[in-house]
Formats: sequence, C-alpha cells, structure tokens
Amino acid sequence: MSPRAPEIRQLEEVAPVQLFDFSQKVLFSPKERGEGFIKMAVTTGKRGARSVPHAHPRDEVTLTLKGQAVLRANGREYHMTEGTALRLPPGVVHEVEVLSDEWVVVAAYCDECQLCVPLKGRESE
Repeated sequence: MSPRAPEIRQLEEVAPVQLFDFSQKVLFSPKERGEGFIKMAVTTGKRGARSVPHAHPRDEVTLTLKGQAVLRANGREYHMTEGTALRLPPGVVHEVEVLSDEWVVVAAYCDECQLCVPLKGRESE
C-alpha cells in the first residue's frame, strides 16, 4: 500500500490490549508503524476502572460513545457522557474513572507519552 493511500481498519478485527484497568483497541499507532501520525484507539472500561495521573506532550481529543466517566484535572471534575467531546491541552495532568457499568471512548493523542508510569509526586485518588 502506498504511504499516501487511505487505510481502513475494522474495529472487530483489532485485538485488545490492557491499559491500566481498561481494554484498548489501537486502530492506528505511529509507534507500530514508525511514522509521525497520532495514535487513535477505542478504550473500554468497567465501573471503577481508573487510570493513573498522566499527561501527554501534545493535545488529546476524546469522544465518549457509551456510558459515563469523570476526568479529573487541575482540581476539577469533567463528566463525560455519550456524545461528549473533550480536548486536553498538552501537559495537563489528568486521570479518568469510570462511573457507569461500561464506558467506551475514542481517543486520539501522541503515542510518545508515558501512560503507564505515574508522575512523581502525584498519587491516584
């Protein structure tokens, strides 16, 4: 396939990987391809699933497809329900907790962030 040609992936054909308490299906990843585009993934979590506090070096954008979660950043809570789009500016330390039985979100962000390493000096609530 030419690098300038569109790519199509079917969500049901993508194997899930574990990310914190979540199951994630990575649709496109620069890390896997060795290219410079952003990562796009569909992430699913059950009630109580949480991330650790983390930040991204560039913007992150999300769209909640199902359920409800709360994003905590800068001492505030941002509720994400079906149809909620969210943009996080670069460097904003945040964490997510699922409030509904299941939460499904599409996210696009820089693949070079260290999601699996808690930031020093911040503890998960």
